[in-house]
Amino acid sequence: MQENIYDKINEQTDIVALVSEYVDLEKKGKNYMGLCPFHDEKTASFSVTPEKNLAYCFGCKKGGAPITFLSQIKNISAFDAAKELAEKLGIPFGQTTHKVKDPNETLYQLMKDASSFYQFALKNSESGQKAYNYLLKRKLDDNLINHFEIGYAPDQIDGLYKMLRSKKYSVSDMMSLGLVKQNEQGHYYDVFRNRITFPIKNNEGYIVGFSARTLNPREKAKYINSTETPIFKKGHLLYHYSDSIRPAVKQKHVILHEGYFDVLASYKAGYEAVVATMGTAVTNEQAALLRRITKHVVLGYDGDNAGIDATLKVIPVLKRNGLDVSVLNLQSGFDPDDFVLKKGVSAYQKLMEQRLDPYQFGYTHFQKGKDFKKSDDITAYKQAMSTLLSGADPTIIDLYERRSYNELGIQLLIHDKKSSLPVKRPVVSKDVIKRSERAFDELLIELLISRKYFDIISSKIKITEVTQPEKRELYKEIMNYYLAHPNEDMDLELFKKAYTKHVDLVDAFCQLSKYKKRLTIINETSLEDIILKFKEYQIQLDIDTYIMKSQQAKNTEEQNKYLSLVDQLRKQVKKI
Repeated sequence: MQENIYDKINEQTDIVALVSEYVDLEKKGKNYMGLCPFHDEKTASFSVTPEKNLAYCFGCKKGGAPITFLSQIKNISAFDAAKELAEKLGIPFGQTTHKVKDPNETLYQLMKDASSFYQFALKNSESGQKAYNYLLKRKLDDNLINHFEIGYAPDQIDGLYKMLRSKKYSVSDMMSLGLVKQNEQGHYYDVFRNRITFPIKNNEGYIVGFSARTLNPREKAKYINSTETPIFKKGHLLYHYSDSIRPAVKQKHVILHEGYFDVLASYKAGYEAVVATMGTAVTNEQAALLRRITKHVVLGYDGDNAGIDATLKVIPVLKRNGLDVSVLNLQSGFDPDDFVLKKGVSAYQKLMEQRLDPYQFGYTHFQKGKDFKKSDDITAYKQAMSTLLSGADPTIIDLYERRSYNELGIQLLIHDKKSSLPVKRPVVSKDVIKRSERAFDELLIELLISRKYFDIISSKIKITEVTQPEKRELYKEIMNYYLAHPNEDMDLELFKKAYTKHVDLVDAFCQLSKYKKRLTIINETSLEDIILKFKEYQIQLDIDTYIMKSQQAKNTEEQNKYLSLVDQLRKQVKKI
């Protein structure tokens, strides 16, 4: 029976119309051709055959009948794809014949009506006209304003409240959605007043919240967002996400911004797959959302120091979630909106073509303001690069080790699978290596016992400093576990189920942790000693490196600089 319904849906769906939503097609004889949405290519190999109602790529072999195509392009099940197409065709399918009411349906409708009220007020009220003129001054036209459903919350105490009451919505729903509050006298008032409103939609396209920008320069808060509600979870949403799902396929990347006007600027420049966070750091949930619709994220944060710092913080989050990343290299003092306004769309498009890979971006930024004659600046640079390159492909690590050494005279010595700097690596004694490895084993055991010292250990020991691949992976997984389970202690059984690599090693360390749990021998003082023992290996490497450099120095001043660094490091070894 289900197969018959699937056949009926496939037969009645216009494959050309369906594929055209995701691919620019050109008629070639009886068929249509376009660039494949499933892989990068310069010559069109994606064919749509109306006669057979099929779409197929001769390059990557993906595609098929309408249901198959839609399930692949949206990364959903065949059942969900069939259901979506059936609804468009008006064909009863599965649960659609006995549709269960969404428990949030009333809340979604309330938010939709609130948004309609704001949109009406933008162009049909005296104070709204000022807001509308403000948008026009920022070079926004009606097409942009309508697409993003931008509105205006009137400068009235209870305008929205009265409208919603006239539609018979309950006050409790208005308050639970963060639109209305009650004062001490018992009167209800609107939360958003005299502000431009940006509706925030969930992944299905329902309005679930608002962000509102003030028009009063004396207001302390330029933007205020909806509070967390039954349908609005800020860390689980991205502005303009639902409208970016389809264009992301054609664009082959999504631009991620910090601000709403930046999103509008990119959209105005022709980039329809563009989203923004809402004043928060990117969460794993948001990164997972991006991964559902693209493999490549372009970071378009502000060009000031805060924007650059935010860019460098989000890169590892996106990388951990399997995303390719590139960076829009904005000039200092510009945000994307300013750039488009002052430099124009063409200049912005050119900037997009010249975007940097994240490692090049970090490599350049970490050198700014540094005096590489100072040991503190060298150390800060090395630590920043180590963090940035954590988990990177060995070839990338090797590339930036070479560049750093050749261009700056600094050896990063990031220990990963492969690195082949054209210099002889220092040799460290076996005793030092054993001490370092034993110390790290103790730290792993301690982390498997509890999270008590997690913050101290994770802040002082970078993943890239661990030389043994298996233990490095185990350390990384322990860190990920604690980050995913904040304020919770270690559940060994849960951890073992989640971490299936190197099972014997994990079992061995888990057994040791269970045994050692009965012996409370580590305190903050002894922990510092253990960390120093682990660091001894790296310190000895640095000592030998600086001795070698002092021997190769071109003058006495340069030689004394390296010997001074050697003395500082030897004092650390004495502590150990």
